Amino acid sequence: MLFKILIAIMGLHMSLAIAGNAIVSNRCNYDIWVWSVGAASSSGPIHVPARSQFSEPFHTTGTSFKVSKTNKLIGGAHTQFEYSIVKNLVWFDISLINCVKGKDASACPGHSQGLAMGSPNAACGRIACAGGSYCPTQAYFVDTPVQKLGLAEPVFSCPGAGTELDLYIKMCSDNAPIKRSLAGRMLTEIAG
Repeated sequence: MLFKILIAIMGLHMSLAIAGNAIVSNRCNYDIWVWSVGAASSSGPIHVPARSQFSEPFHTTGTSFKVSKTNKLIGGAHTQFEYSIVKNLVWFDISLINCVKGKDASACPGHSQGLAMGSPNAACGRIACAGGSYCPTQAYFVDTPVQKLGLAEPVFSCPGAGTELDLYIKMCSDNAPIKRSLAGRMLTEIAG
């Protein structure tokens, strides 16, 4: 019985330790499909309509959100947003290596209107790759930037913030933020 109680407490502790969310915000004027791929699992295609978002709790293993403009993952036509949690520290990056050709990332979903990643938590770094730009300090354009470009790895983190935070992944980040419905604003005003 004591063993079962200890297991339950450890499970609760683990669930409390990883309390944040990964949120894909589709600011594009077109629909996208997202695959949440981890070391031991992979979702099917998740439809995220234009001007909406998808959210899931953090996974304890490294996770890649593969984003496509279709409900099929086609080699060379998807953008990747990746995060990993190591020793209660969130690390994240954007990878364009599956869709970029040299400095041209026009085949990467969202890139023509900007890609961003970060958290409202001030401790976190922020990734901002302006629409259509060559931004190798913000996103992977090659697999080994230190050797191939002489640049540091474009990986960001949230030092000291733990995992109780939300990590926003923004497709078409140059576009205006997604507005909440009137009902959502009214609820906020009443509660505030």
